[in-house]
Amino acid sequence: MTGSPLGNWTFPRDAPYDANDRTTWPTSYTNTLPTYADIPVKIFAGYVQDDWQAADGLTFNFGLRYDLQLGSFNENVPDLLSKIQDKLGRDGSFPYDVSVFQQPQPNRGDRNNYGPRVGVAWDPSNNGVMNVHAAYGLFYDNMRTLQNFNELTWPQGKTITILAAQGLTFPDPFGGKSRDAFLGATPPTVTVGSNAQINMYAHQANVGVNRQLSRDLAVTADFTMVNRYGDRDTVEINLPDQTSRVRPYPQFVRVNFWQPSADNFYKALLLKVEKRMSNRYQFLTSYTLSKAEDDNVIGTRVDVYGYSKVRRAGAADRRHRLVVSGIAQLPLESQVSIIGDFRSSLPFTPSSSLGDLNNDTLTGDLPAGVLPGSGCRALELDAINTFRRGRNLTAVTEVDCPGFANIDLRFSKFFRIGPSARAEFIAQLFNIFDRANFATPGTNIGAGNDTVTGRPLFGTAASLLANINAPSRQAEFAVRFQF
Repeated sequence: MTGSPLGNWTFPRDAPYDANDRTTWPTSYTNTLPTYADIPVKIFAGYVQDDWQAADGLTFNFGLRYDLQLGSFNENVPDLLSKIQDKLGRDGSFPYDVSVFQQPQPNRGDRNNYGPRVGVAWDPSNNGVMNVHAAYGLFYDNMRTLQNFNELTWPQGKTITILAAQGLTFPDPFGGKSRDAFLGATPPTVTVGSNAQINMYAHQANVGVNRQLSRDLAVTADFTMVNRYGDRDTVEINLPDQTSRVRPYPQFVRVNFWQPSADNFYKALLLKVEKRMSNRYQFLTSYTLSKAEDDNVIGTRVDVYGYSKVRRAGAADRRHRLVVSGIAQLPLESQVSIIGDFRSSLPFTPSSSLGDLNNDTLTGDLPAGVLPGSGCRALELDAINTFRRGRNLTAVTEVDCPGFANIDLRFSKFFRIGPSARAEFIAQLFNIFDRANFATPGTNIGAGNDTVTGRPLFGTAASLLANINAPSRQAEFAVRFQF
């Protein structure tokens, strides 16, 4: 069950509402009743593979996989809605005709998901010293049915969206009317999926070489490229005409349309040196040089009316990563190990609470020259400060781009207990230097200053990374018995 029956307000500034100051008035209000959805799906997959040794030291492998999802694309929306209606005992049908929306094709579903794979491994001297390898594969991802719920839940949720241009009032958005009375006189906001939605797919290629330098020392170089296509974008297709201000579908306010236009690109070079256990120690050092990019539609460019597709640094883009680890065997059946992980900064996307600057009814517009994904990459501070000066805000002179560094240490020792049992004492110290690994900095270009430092909150890192093992130094002790 989901929904926000109490409603959500969007304000243009981080400031209290003031009836005498229009810059504090809300820009939009949304309200949705609780909803329920059930999407039964069937998933089928088949795979064949063959390996062929063409010559001594030369092996090819070939494979083909087929994937099919049935029910994952809301193929029969009326049937699903009728089942929901039976479940809830309340309205589960479309209160409005959604067949008026143009679709790129008549039917839904994706049935051509054939994924070929091919690989080759070559040992030039056929002695296990060197391996040259390459591979290519086409991989299909599952459509996530949780993403499809909105198309089924909006008839139950009966979402209300009120924009400032429609005379939004605070704190009573319905102007003294009940919710049902207001809804009956207000065009609804609806969600519709494109019939062209597909299983997201990725072309992946890899080429590399492994070389043994000595009995216990080897080096590796690998290049990987992944191009992923067809993920979901949500586009509002009912924007008013720039001149006439008439919406294409005046019987609706917003029409959230799902389309398969979001793409991602990744390439990386991995270099690794590995020493196997000998002379009572081993180690591994790896360095990765990578680049991740997202390419999807956005509606926050002030110089573009509506949406445009922008290729930019991906949310997970870390250009450099170094991992070092080692184990040393000590006397008296004990050993110590260490691992260090060092990463360069993540990018971030500047955000704005300015509302709608170009009158396309999409809020969150960024000033000219400020692009998504540009934080800690190609951020135009001049454009941001031009905007801030116009609002008497302090200029931003620096932006935090925190990297990541963590070192963990482990010590263990065995104790013999009788002829066949033993105990192991383990002591682990995480984040031994007590480093604070910060998340990306504040993104709101219109934010004020820190009350303590006086520094602009935009560009200031103030929170730690989520989901890390040890945000601060931690010690762990354990005893393990074997018998």
